[in-house]
Amino acid sequence: MPPAAVSNRRRQGAAPWSRTLALAPVLLLVLALGLAPAGAAPRALRRGGPHLPRNTTMRVAARSRPRRAPFITDDALNKLMAYGYLPQSDVETGALRDESQLTDAIRQFQRYAHIPETGVVDERTRRQFTKPRCGLPDVAPDKRRYKRYSLQGQTWGDKTDLTWTVASHTRDLDATTVYHELNKALKVWSEASVLTFTYVHSADADIVVSFHTGYHNDGYPFDGSGQVLAHAFFPGTGRGGDAHFDEDELWVLNHEEESKDGVSLFAVAVHEFGHSLGLSHSSRQDALMFPWYQSVSEDMKLPDDDRLGLQQMYGAPRGKEPAWAPNPYPPRRPPAPSPATTTTARPRQRPRPRTRTPESRPDACDTHYDAISVIRGETFIFSGRYFWRINQYSGTHKPVAVKISDFWYGLPENLTKIDAVYQRPHDHRIVIFTGRDYWVFSSNQPEPGYPQPLTTLGLPHSLDGIDAAMVWGHNGKTYLFKNDMYWRFDEATGKVELDYPRDISVWHGVPYYLDAAFQYGGITYFFKKRQFWRFDDRLMRVRSRVPSLSAVKWMGCPLTAARSDKLSSGATGPARATGALLLLALLAARDLR
Repeated sequence: MPPAAVSNRRRQGAAPWSRTLALAPVLLLVLALGLAPAGAAPRALRRGGPHLPRNTTMRVAARSRPRRAPFITDDALNKLMAYGYLPQSDVETGALRDESQLTDAIRQFQRYAHIPETGVVDERTRRQFTKPRCGLPDVAPDKRRYKRYSLQGQTWGDKTDLTWTVASHTRDLDATTVYHELNKALKVWSEASVLTFTYVHSADADIVVSFHTGYHNDGYPFDGSGQVLAHAFFPGTGRGGDAHFDEDELWVLNHEEESKDGVSLFAVAVHEFGHSLGLSHSSRQDALMFPWYQSVSEDMKLPDDDRLGLQQMYGAPRGKEPAWAPNPYPPRRPPAPSPATTTTARPRQRPRPRTRTPESRPDACDTHYDAISVIRGETFIFSGRYFWRINQYSGTHKPVAVKISDFWYGLPENLTKIDAVYQRPHDHRIVIFTGRDYWVFSSNQPEPGYPQPLTTLGLPHSLDGIDAAMVWGHNGKTYLFKNDMYWRFDEATGKVELDYPRDISVWHGVPYYLDAAFQYGGITYFFKKRQFWRFDDRLMRVRSRVPSLSAVKWMGCPLTAARSDKLSSGATGPARATGALLLLALLAARDLR
């Protein structure tokens, strides 16, 4: 458009040219289609665009309508977005989705639902879309799709006595019955953990239960009777922990499901309370956190998949910590000495006996960490040939270093250190990296077929090991770090994603050449040498450029015993000692907050 100072006559003369320029892209497209041979697509479409059948008619749609493959309906597309299999469309401009993206999303949905992976919305997939289920996503949204609350990676922290209340009741059951059904559902979770639940008459309770219809001011409207039965929010402030039930459903007692053709309040509540405690959906059909509605018995015990996830976050009931298998491989005995011979020979000088110095255990207050992870509710810290196992739910005790070979069986005899370790989110198997290989463990026993080379994960042949590995609570994805690079690993395909590696500088403030990384209590930590950094998942940067002392935070060491790395430079004598002590005091004060 011309500037305001230009005369009206010039503006009127320019208008036809403006309209012509605006239509130029459309005219070029029509010209390209007209000149193309019969049955051929334009060159741009042949090279980079989605494949189009020969009988496809090109239409110029409104800019607000997303272009998508013709085999999927708007309803199916909306469900794939609602359940996390596709990113949300931009309301104004729509989202360009090619056929391969939609096919991958449909296959992922079918895999999650345990139906044939056809890649198209066939009859079984349409039926699966209509089955009653929880309204939360199955696939954790990445940070571009966060709405009001974090949907994964949150817990109630050190709080184990949670309060709950009912803000509004259903007209299908009386208030006393609703209380008893919800109380039974909470008891299923408390029996498998250290958590307790107390009913209070307060709107400030940790878990507030309520019944609603349609839009109810939380961004997740109900859809009437049938499909979405309820949803809950993960732990946090405000609505965090709350559970909402669709009042358009017919809520009945557990034994009345078939006779009244209704929905069991107990069965739905025991699932939703899993979300209130921080568990996301599981693809295991025998898990309570499977997203689709299923009947459960009132005397049920928490299935293993849900129990292990819960105990990873909060710990097992006191006195019922998970049992670890005894070592099936006893230590090798030295061979018996051979019998003495009577051969006459010239006497030789007796060699001096070699004294074998026993291997010293690492000092918990003066060592670096090779790997660290939370496994079944316990924190495992590895350094050299040893590890510490810290169970915060079985009382306070000074951690004692244990030899790795005495606990983790089947690893190489010449093992000098563990490079990285993490617990897989979908089946709670433990993955251990050392050198160019990795193992998968069930409890402390290796699974058949391992070790496997890193290349089977899609990592390059040139990679000689992994520095750190973790499941990031911000999006539930697995990340592998090496030198100045990192990869995102797809647990569903067993391969690293195609557009990796990327530079670690994306994680602002995190140093190169890490030693370890893990998620603990909803916070991400990165370790190097004897220090660590807390990471802000939302701002994608470390919370402070100044690292903290690992020994003070994780081993409970006194300030005077904890060593740091390069606390000061350029100073000598008393000045250097004074500076180091001041910095140690500042770090310790922050760690003990």
